[in-house]
Amino acid sequence: MYTFNHARKRLEPTNSKCEYCETGHSSFMEDNYFVPLYKEQDRTNIIVYRSVKYQKIPVGIPRCKSCKGIHEKSARKGSAFAVLLAIAIEIILFKISPLWGVIGLFPSLIILFAGAEYIQDKFVENKGITTKMNGAKHNGAVQDLVISGWSFKKPSA
Repeated sequence: MYTFNHARKRLEPTNSKCEYCETGHSSFMEDNYFVPLYKEQDRTNIIVYRSVKYQKIPVGIPRCKSCKGIHEKSARKGSAFAVLLAIAIEIILFKISPLWGVIGLFPSLIILFAGAEYIQDKFVENKGITTKMNGAKHNGAVQDLVISGWSFKKPSA
């Protein structure tokens, strides 16, 4: 069950049971995770001009304070680990050869950006809770909105 908060323009959960650990309860609305959902309203495709208009609504996923802490700590640790890993790879490759160091920039950037999220998710899963996005995808209200045409991806022109 959800209520629409007109001041913040978002759907807020009335249920407080945590969707991530399934044991705790949300005690403060800002502890919840708000996943943005998008719905395309209008699309214009002319040869030289493209535009898309869409609606966005944040949907609150109940989350206890403990799970919020795990998610935030894992995000920091995942980012730090990805940065250190990318730097270590670059140092090793530059020691082999400057050419290899330059060639290795692309994989290092992939590790830096995509790897950070992957590592963050692994830290969360190791703590025995669901990742932010998986918790959101399994939420009943989010599933209903997705079935009715809403999407996790922001529409682009």
